[in-house]
Amino acid sequence: MKSLILENLRKKYDSEEVIKGIDVRIEAGEFFVLVGPSGCGKSTVLRMIAGLEEITDGSLWIDGTYANKLQANKRQLSMVFQNYALFPHLNVEQNIMFGLYTKGLSKVEQRGRCLETAELLGLSELLKRKPRQLSGGQRQRVALARAIVTQSPICLMDEPLSNLDAKLRAKMRSEIRQIQRRFGLTMVYVTHDQVEAMTMADRMMILNHGVVQQVGKPLDIYNEPANTFVASFIGSPPMNLSDAAFEEGRWRLPSGQALLASGRAGQRGKLGVRPEHIVRAEQDVSFFAELLNVEVLGTETLISFAMGDEQWIARWPGQWKLSVGQRVPCYVAPEHIILFDEDGDRYRGTASGKEFEDKQEDAL
Repeated sequence: MKSLILENLRKKYDSEEVIKGIDVRIEAGEFFVLVGPSGCGKSTVLRMIAGLEEITDGSLWIDGTYANKLQANKRQLSMVFQNYALFPHLNVEQNIMFGLYTKGLSKVEQRGRCLETAELLGLSELLKRKPRQLSGGQRQRVALARAIVTQSPICLMDEPLSNLDAKLRAKMRSEIRQIQRRFGLTMVYVTHDQVEAMTMADRMMILNHGVVQQVGKPLDIYNEPANTFVASFIGSPPMNLSDAAFEEGRWRLPSGQALLASGRAGQRGKLGVRPEHIVRAEQDVSFFAELLNVEVLGTETLISFAMGDEQWIARWPGQWKLSVGQRVPCYVAPEHIILFDEDGDRYRGTASGKEFEDKQEDAL
């Protein structure tokens, strides 16, 4: 197992800076996920770690060794690409063994490793097939086997599941995580899918336009987002957000609705509530929701309603018989309200008027 340290890592193309100073330590044996929208710089960071992109500024350390100028084949890492990058003229066995040819292993040892890895990933019956004869999931397993068979301590994955259907993606998420634990790999995994990030990561880093928004454990980020971007990106459905001002002891929304939480007179910002924290009121009523849409999903029901110019969503467990246009009393507990300043950064205390968090300190 090997650790990675990124110190003020930057990348420029001509005059445009696309990675704007990343500082993070990835621990040995950690499953670390880079997540963010398309074009935010995730794959660029991964390629800089792999040695496929030159580092413009900053430092990369691999297990204590300065690696900025280290050749890609000297970094002791493997990589799985989004498009699998299999050789179409080679069969499965040859594809898996391809990375072993340069390691000076005997043919017996190469084949032994290949057979062991193929059995682990359920490929033993497919070794003589060509990639065109495989399904998407089987091709993904071959790409994964080719990375694992080298026994490199660091494995990089660039959106490896994006070409698979939803059911297969869920299965492969579990398999990749089990393999990472079994071999003790340091895994750096890139995805734009926040569900993958939440379910797979020991820790994750959220990027937007090449800037780190937050680094932390998935549930810590979910429960305490550093800013409105993180709040709206992490969570499905995402956090409900609306402009708000503190007046007469409550946070008043543009819709005229008011929610009870601590604040200071004249304070302004954004108010955020997770969908699961909007519950049907039994006694105390925070507001009435006039339903715009109802989705009964079997295990839960999603209801949509207008909150001023915004559309909010509530998530209720179970199956609710509700109809569009119905007015439903709702309640939000004060401790479940998260407040952000006018720049979108979260207040240090939940629903409090304390000074703002420093976003970069929170991320690191």
